[in-house]
Amino acid sequence: MKSQSLPISTVVSMFLVLVFLSRSSHQYSASTKQAETNLVDTVCKETINNTNCLEFLESDPRTKNAMDLNDLAKLVLELALSNAKDSQNFINNMITGVYEPDHCQQVLEKCAFWYEAVVASFRSALLELEEDVMSANYDVEIAGDDAGNCENEMILNKVVIPSVSERNYQVKLYSNIGDVITNKLS
Repeated sequence: MKSQSLPISTVVSMFLVLVFLSRSSHQYSASTKQAETNLVDTVCKETINNTNCLEFLESDPRTKNAMDLNDLAKLVLELALSNAKDSQNFINNMITGVYEPDHCQQVLEKCAFWYEAVVASFRSALLELEEDVMSANYDVEIAGDDAGNCENEMILNKVVIPSVSERNYQVKLYSNIGDVITNKLS
């Protein structure tokens, strides 16, 4: 039985194809990672606080898997909804706990009302994202406004609750990030 060998030109061609494919795969991986970073950077540069936006988005490892604005929008709204629910529970727990004086209790009850609306707005925005981006954009903005209403209630009544103010700021930031993204999608 006679052994047949491939012509040297075929071997060289196969080698060059493998090298090319290997380099292309590496370049694709690097360009994909660059695109993800650019996507987050581009969005955050347009928000009310670039640094906090970057911290927020980069704190969740799923942002690395966001392939486009649609993926990032869904992720941001899921995170915003989770944060809003957590804030709503936090405020409700403050109401049921001992918190003095009475006017603080009344302000917290109003904030609980506003946070019910915040949660509903983020939930609606998430559901509308794929079908009606403009409605999602509107609901995202309303969520931020509702957190602002809670903050305004505290200011109006001269009540200072830093933990609630911080949560209001977070909702406004998440709302702003969602607004930037949904504006880009429309």
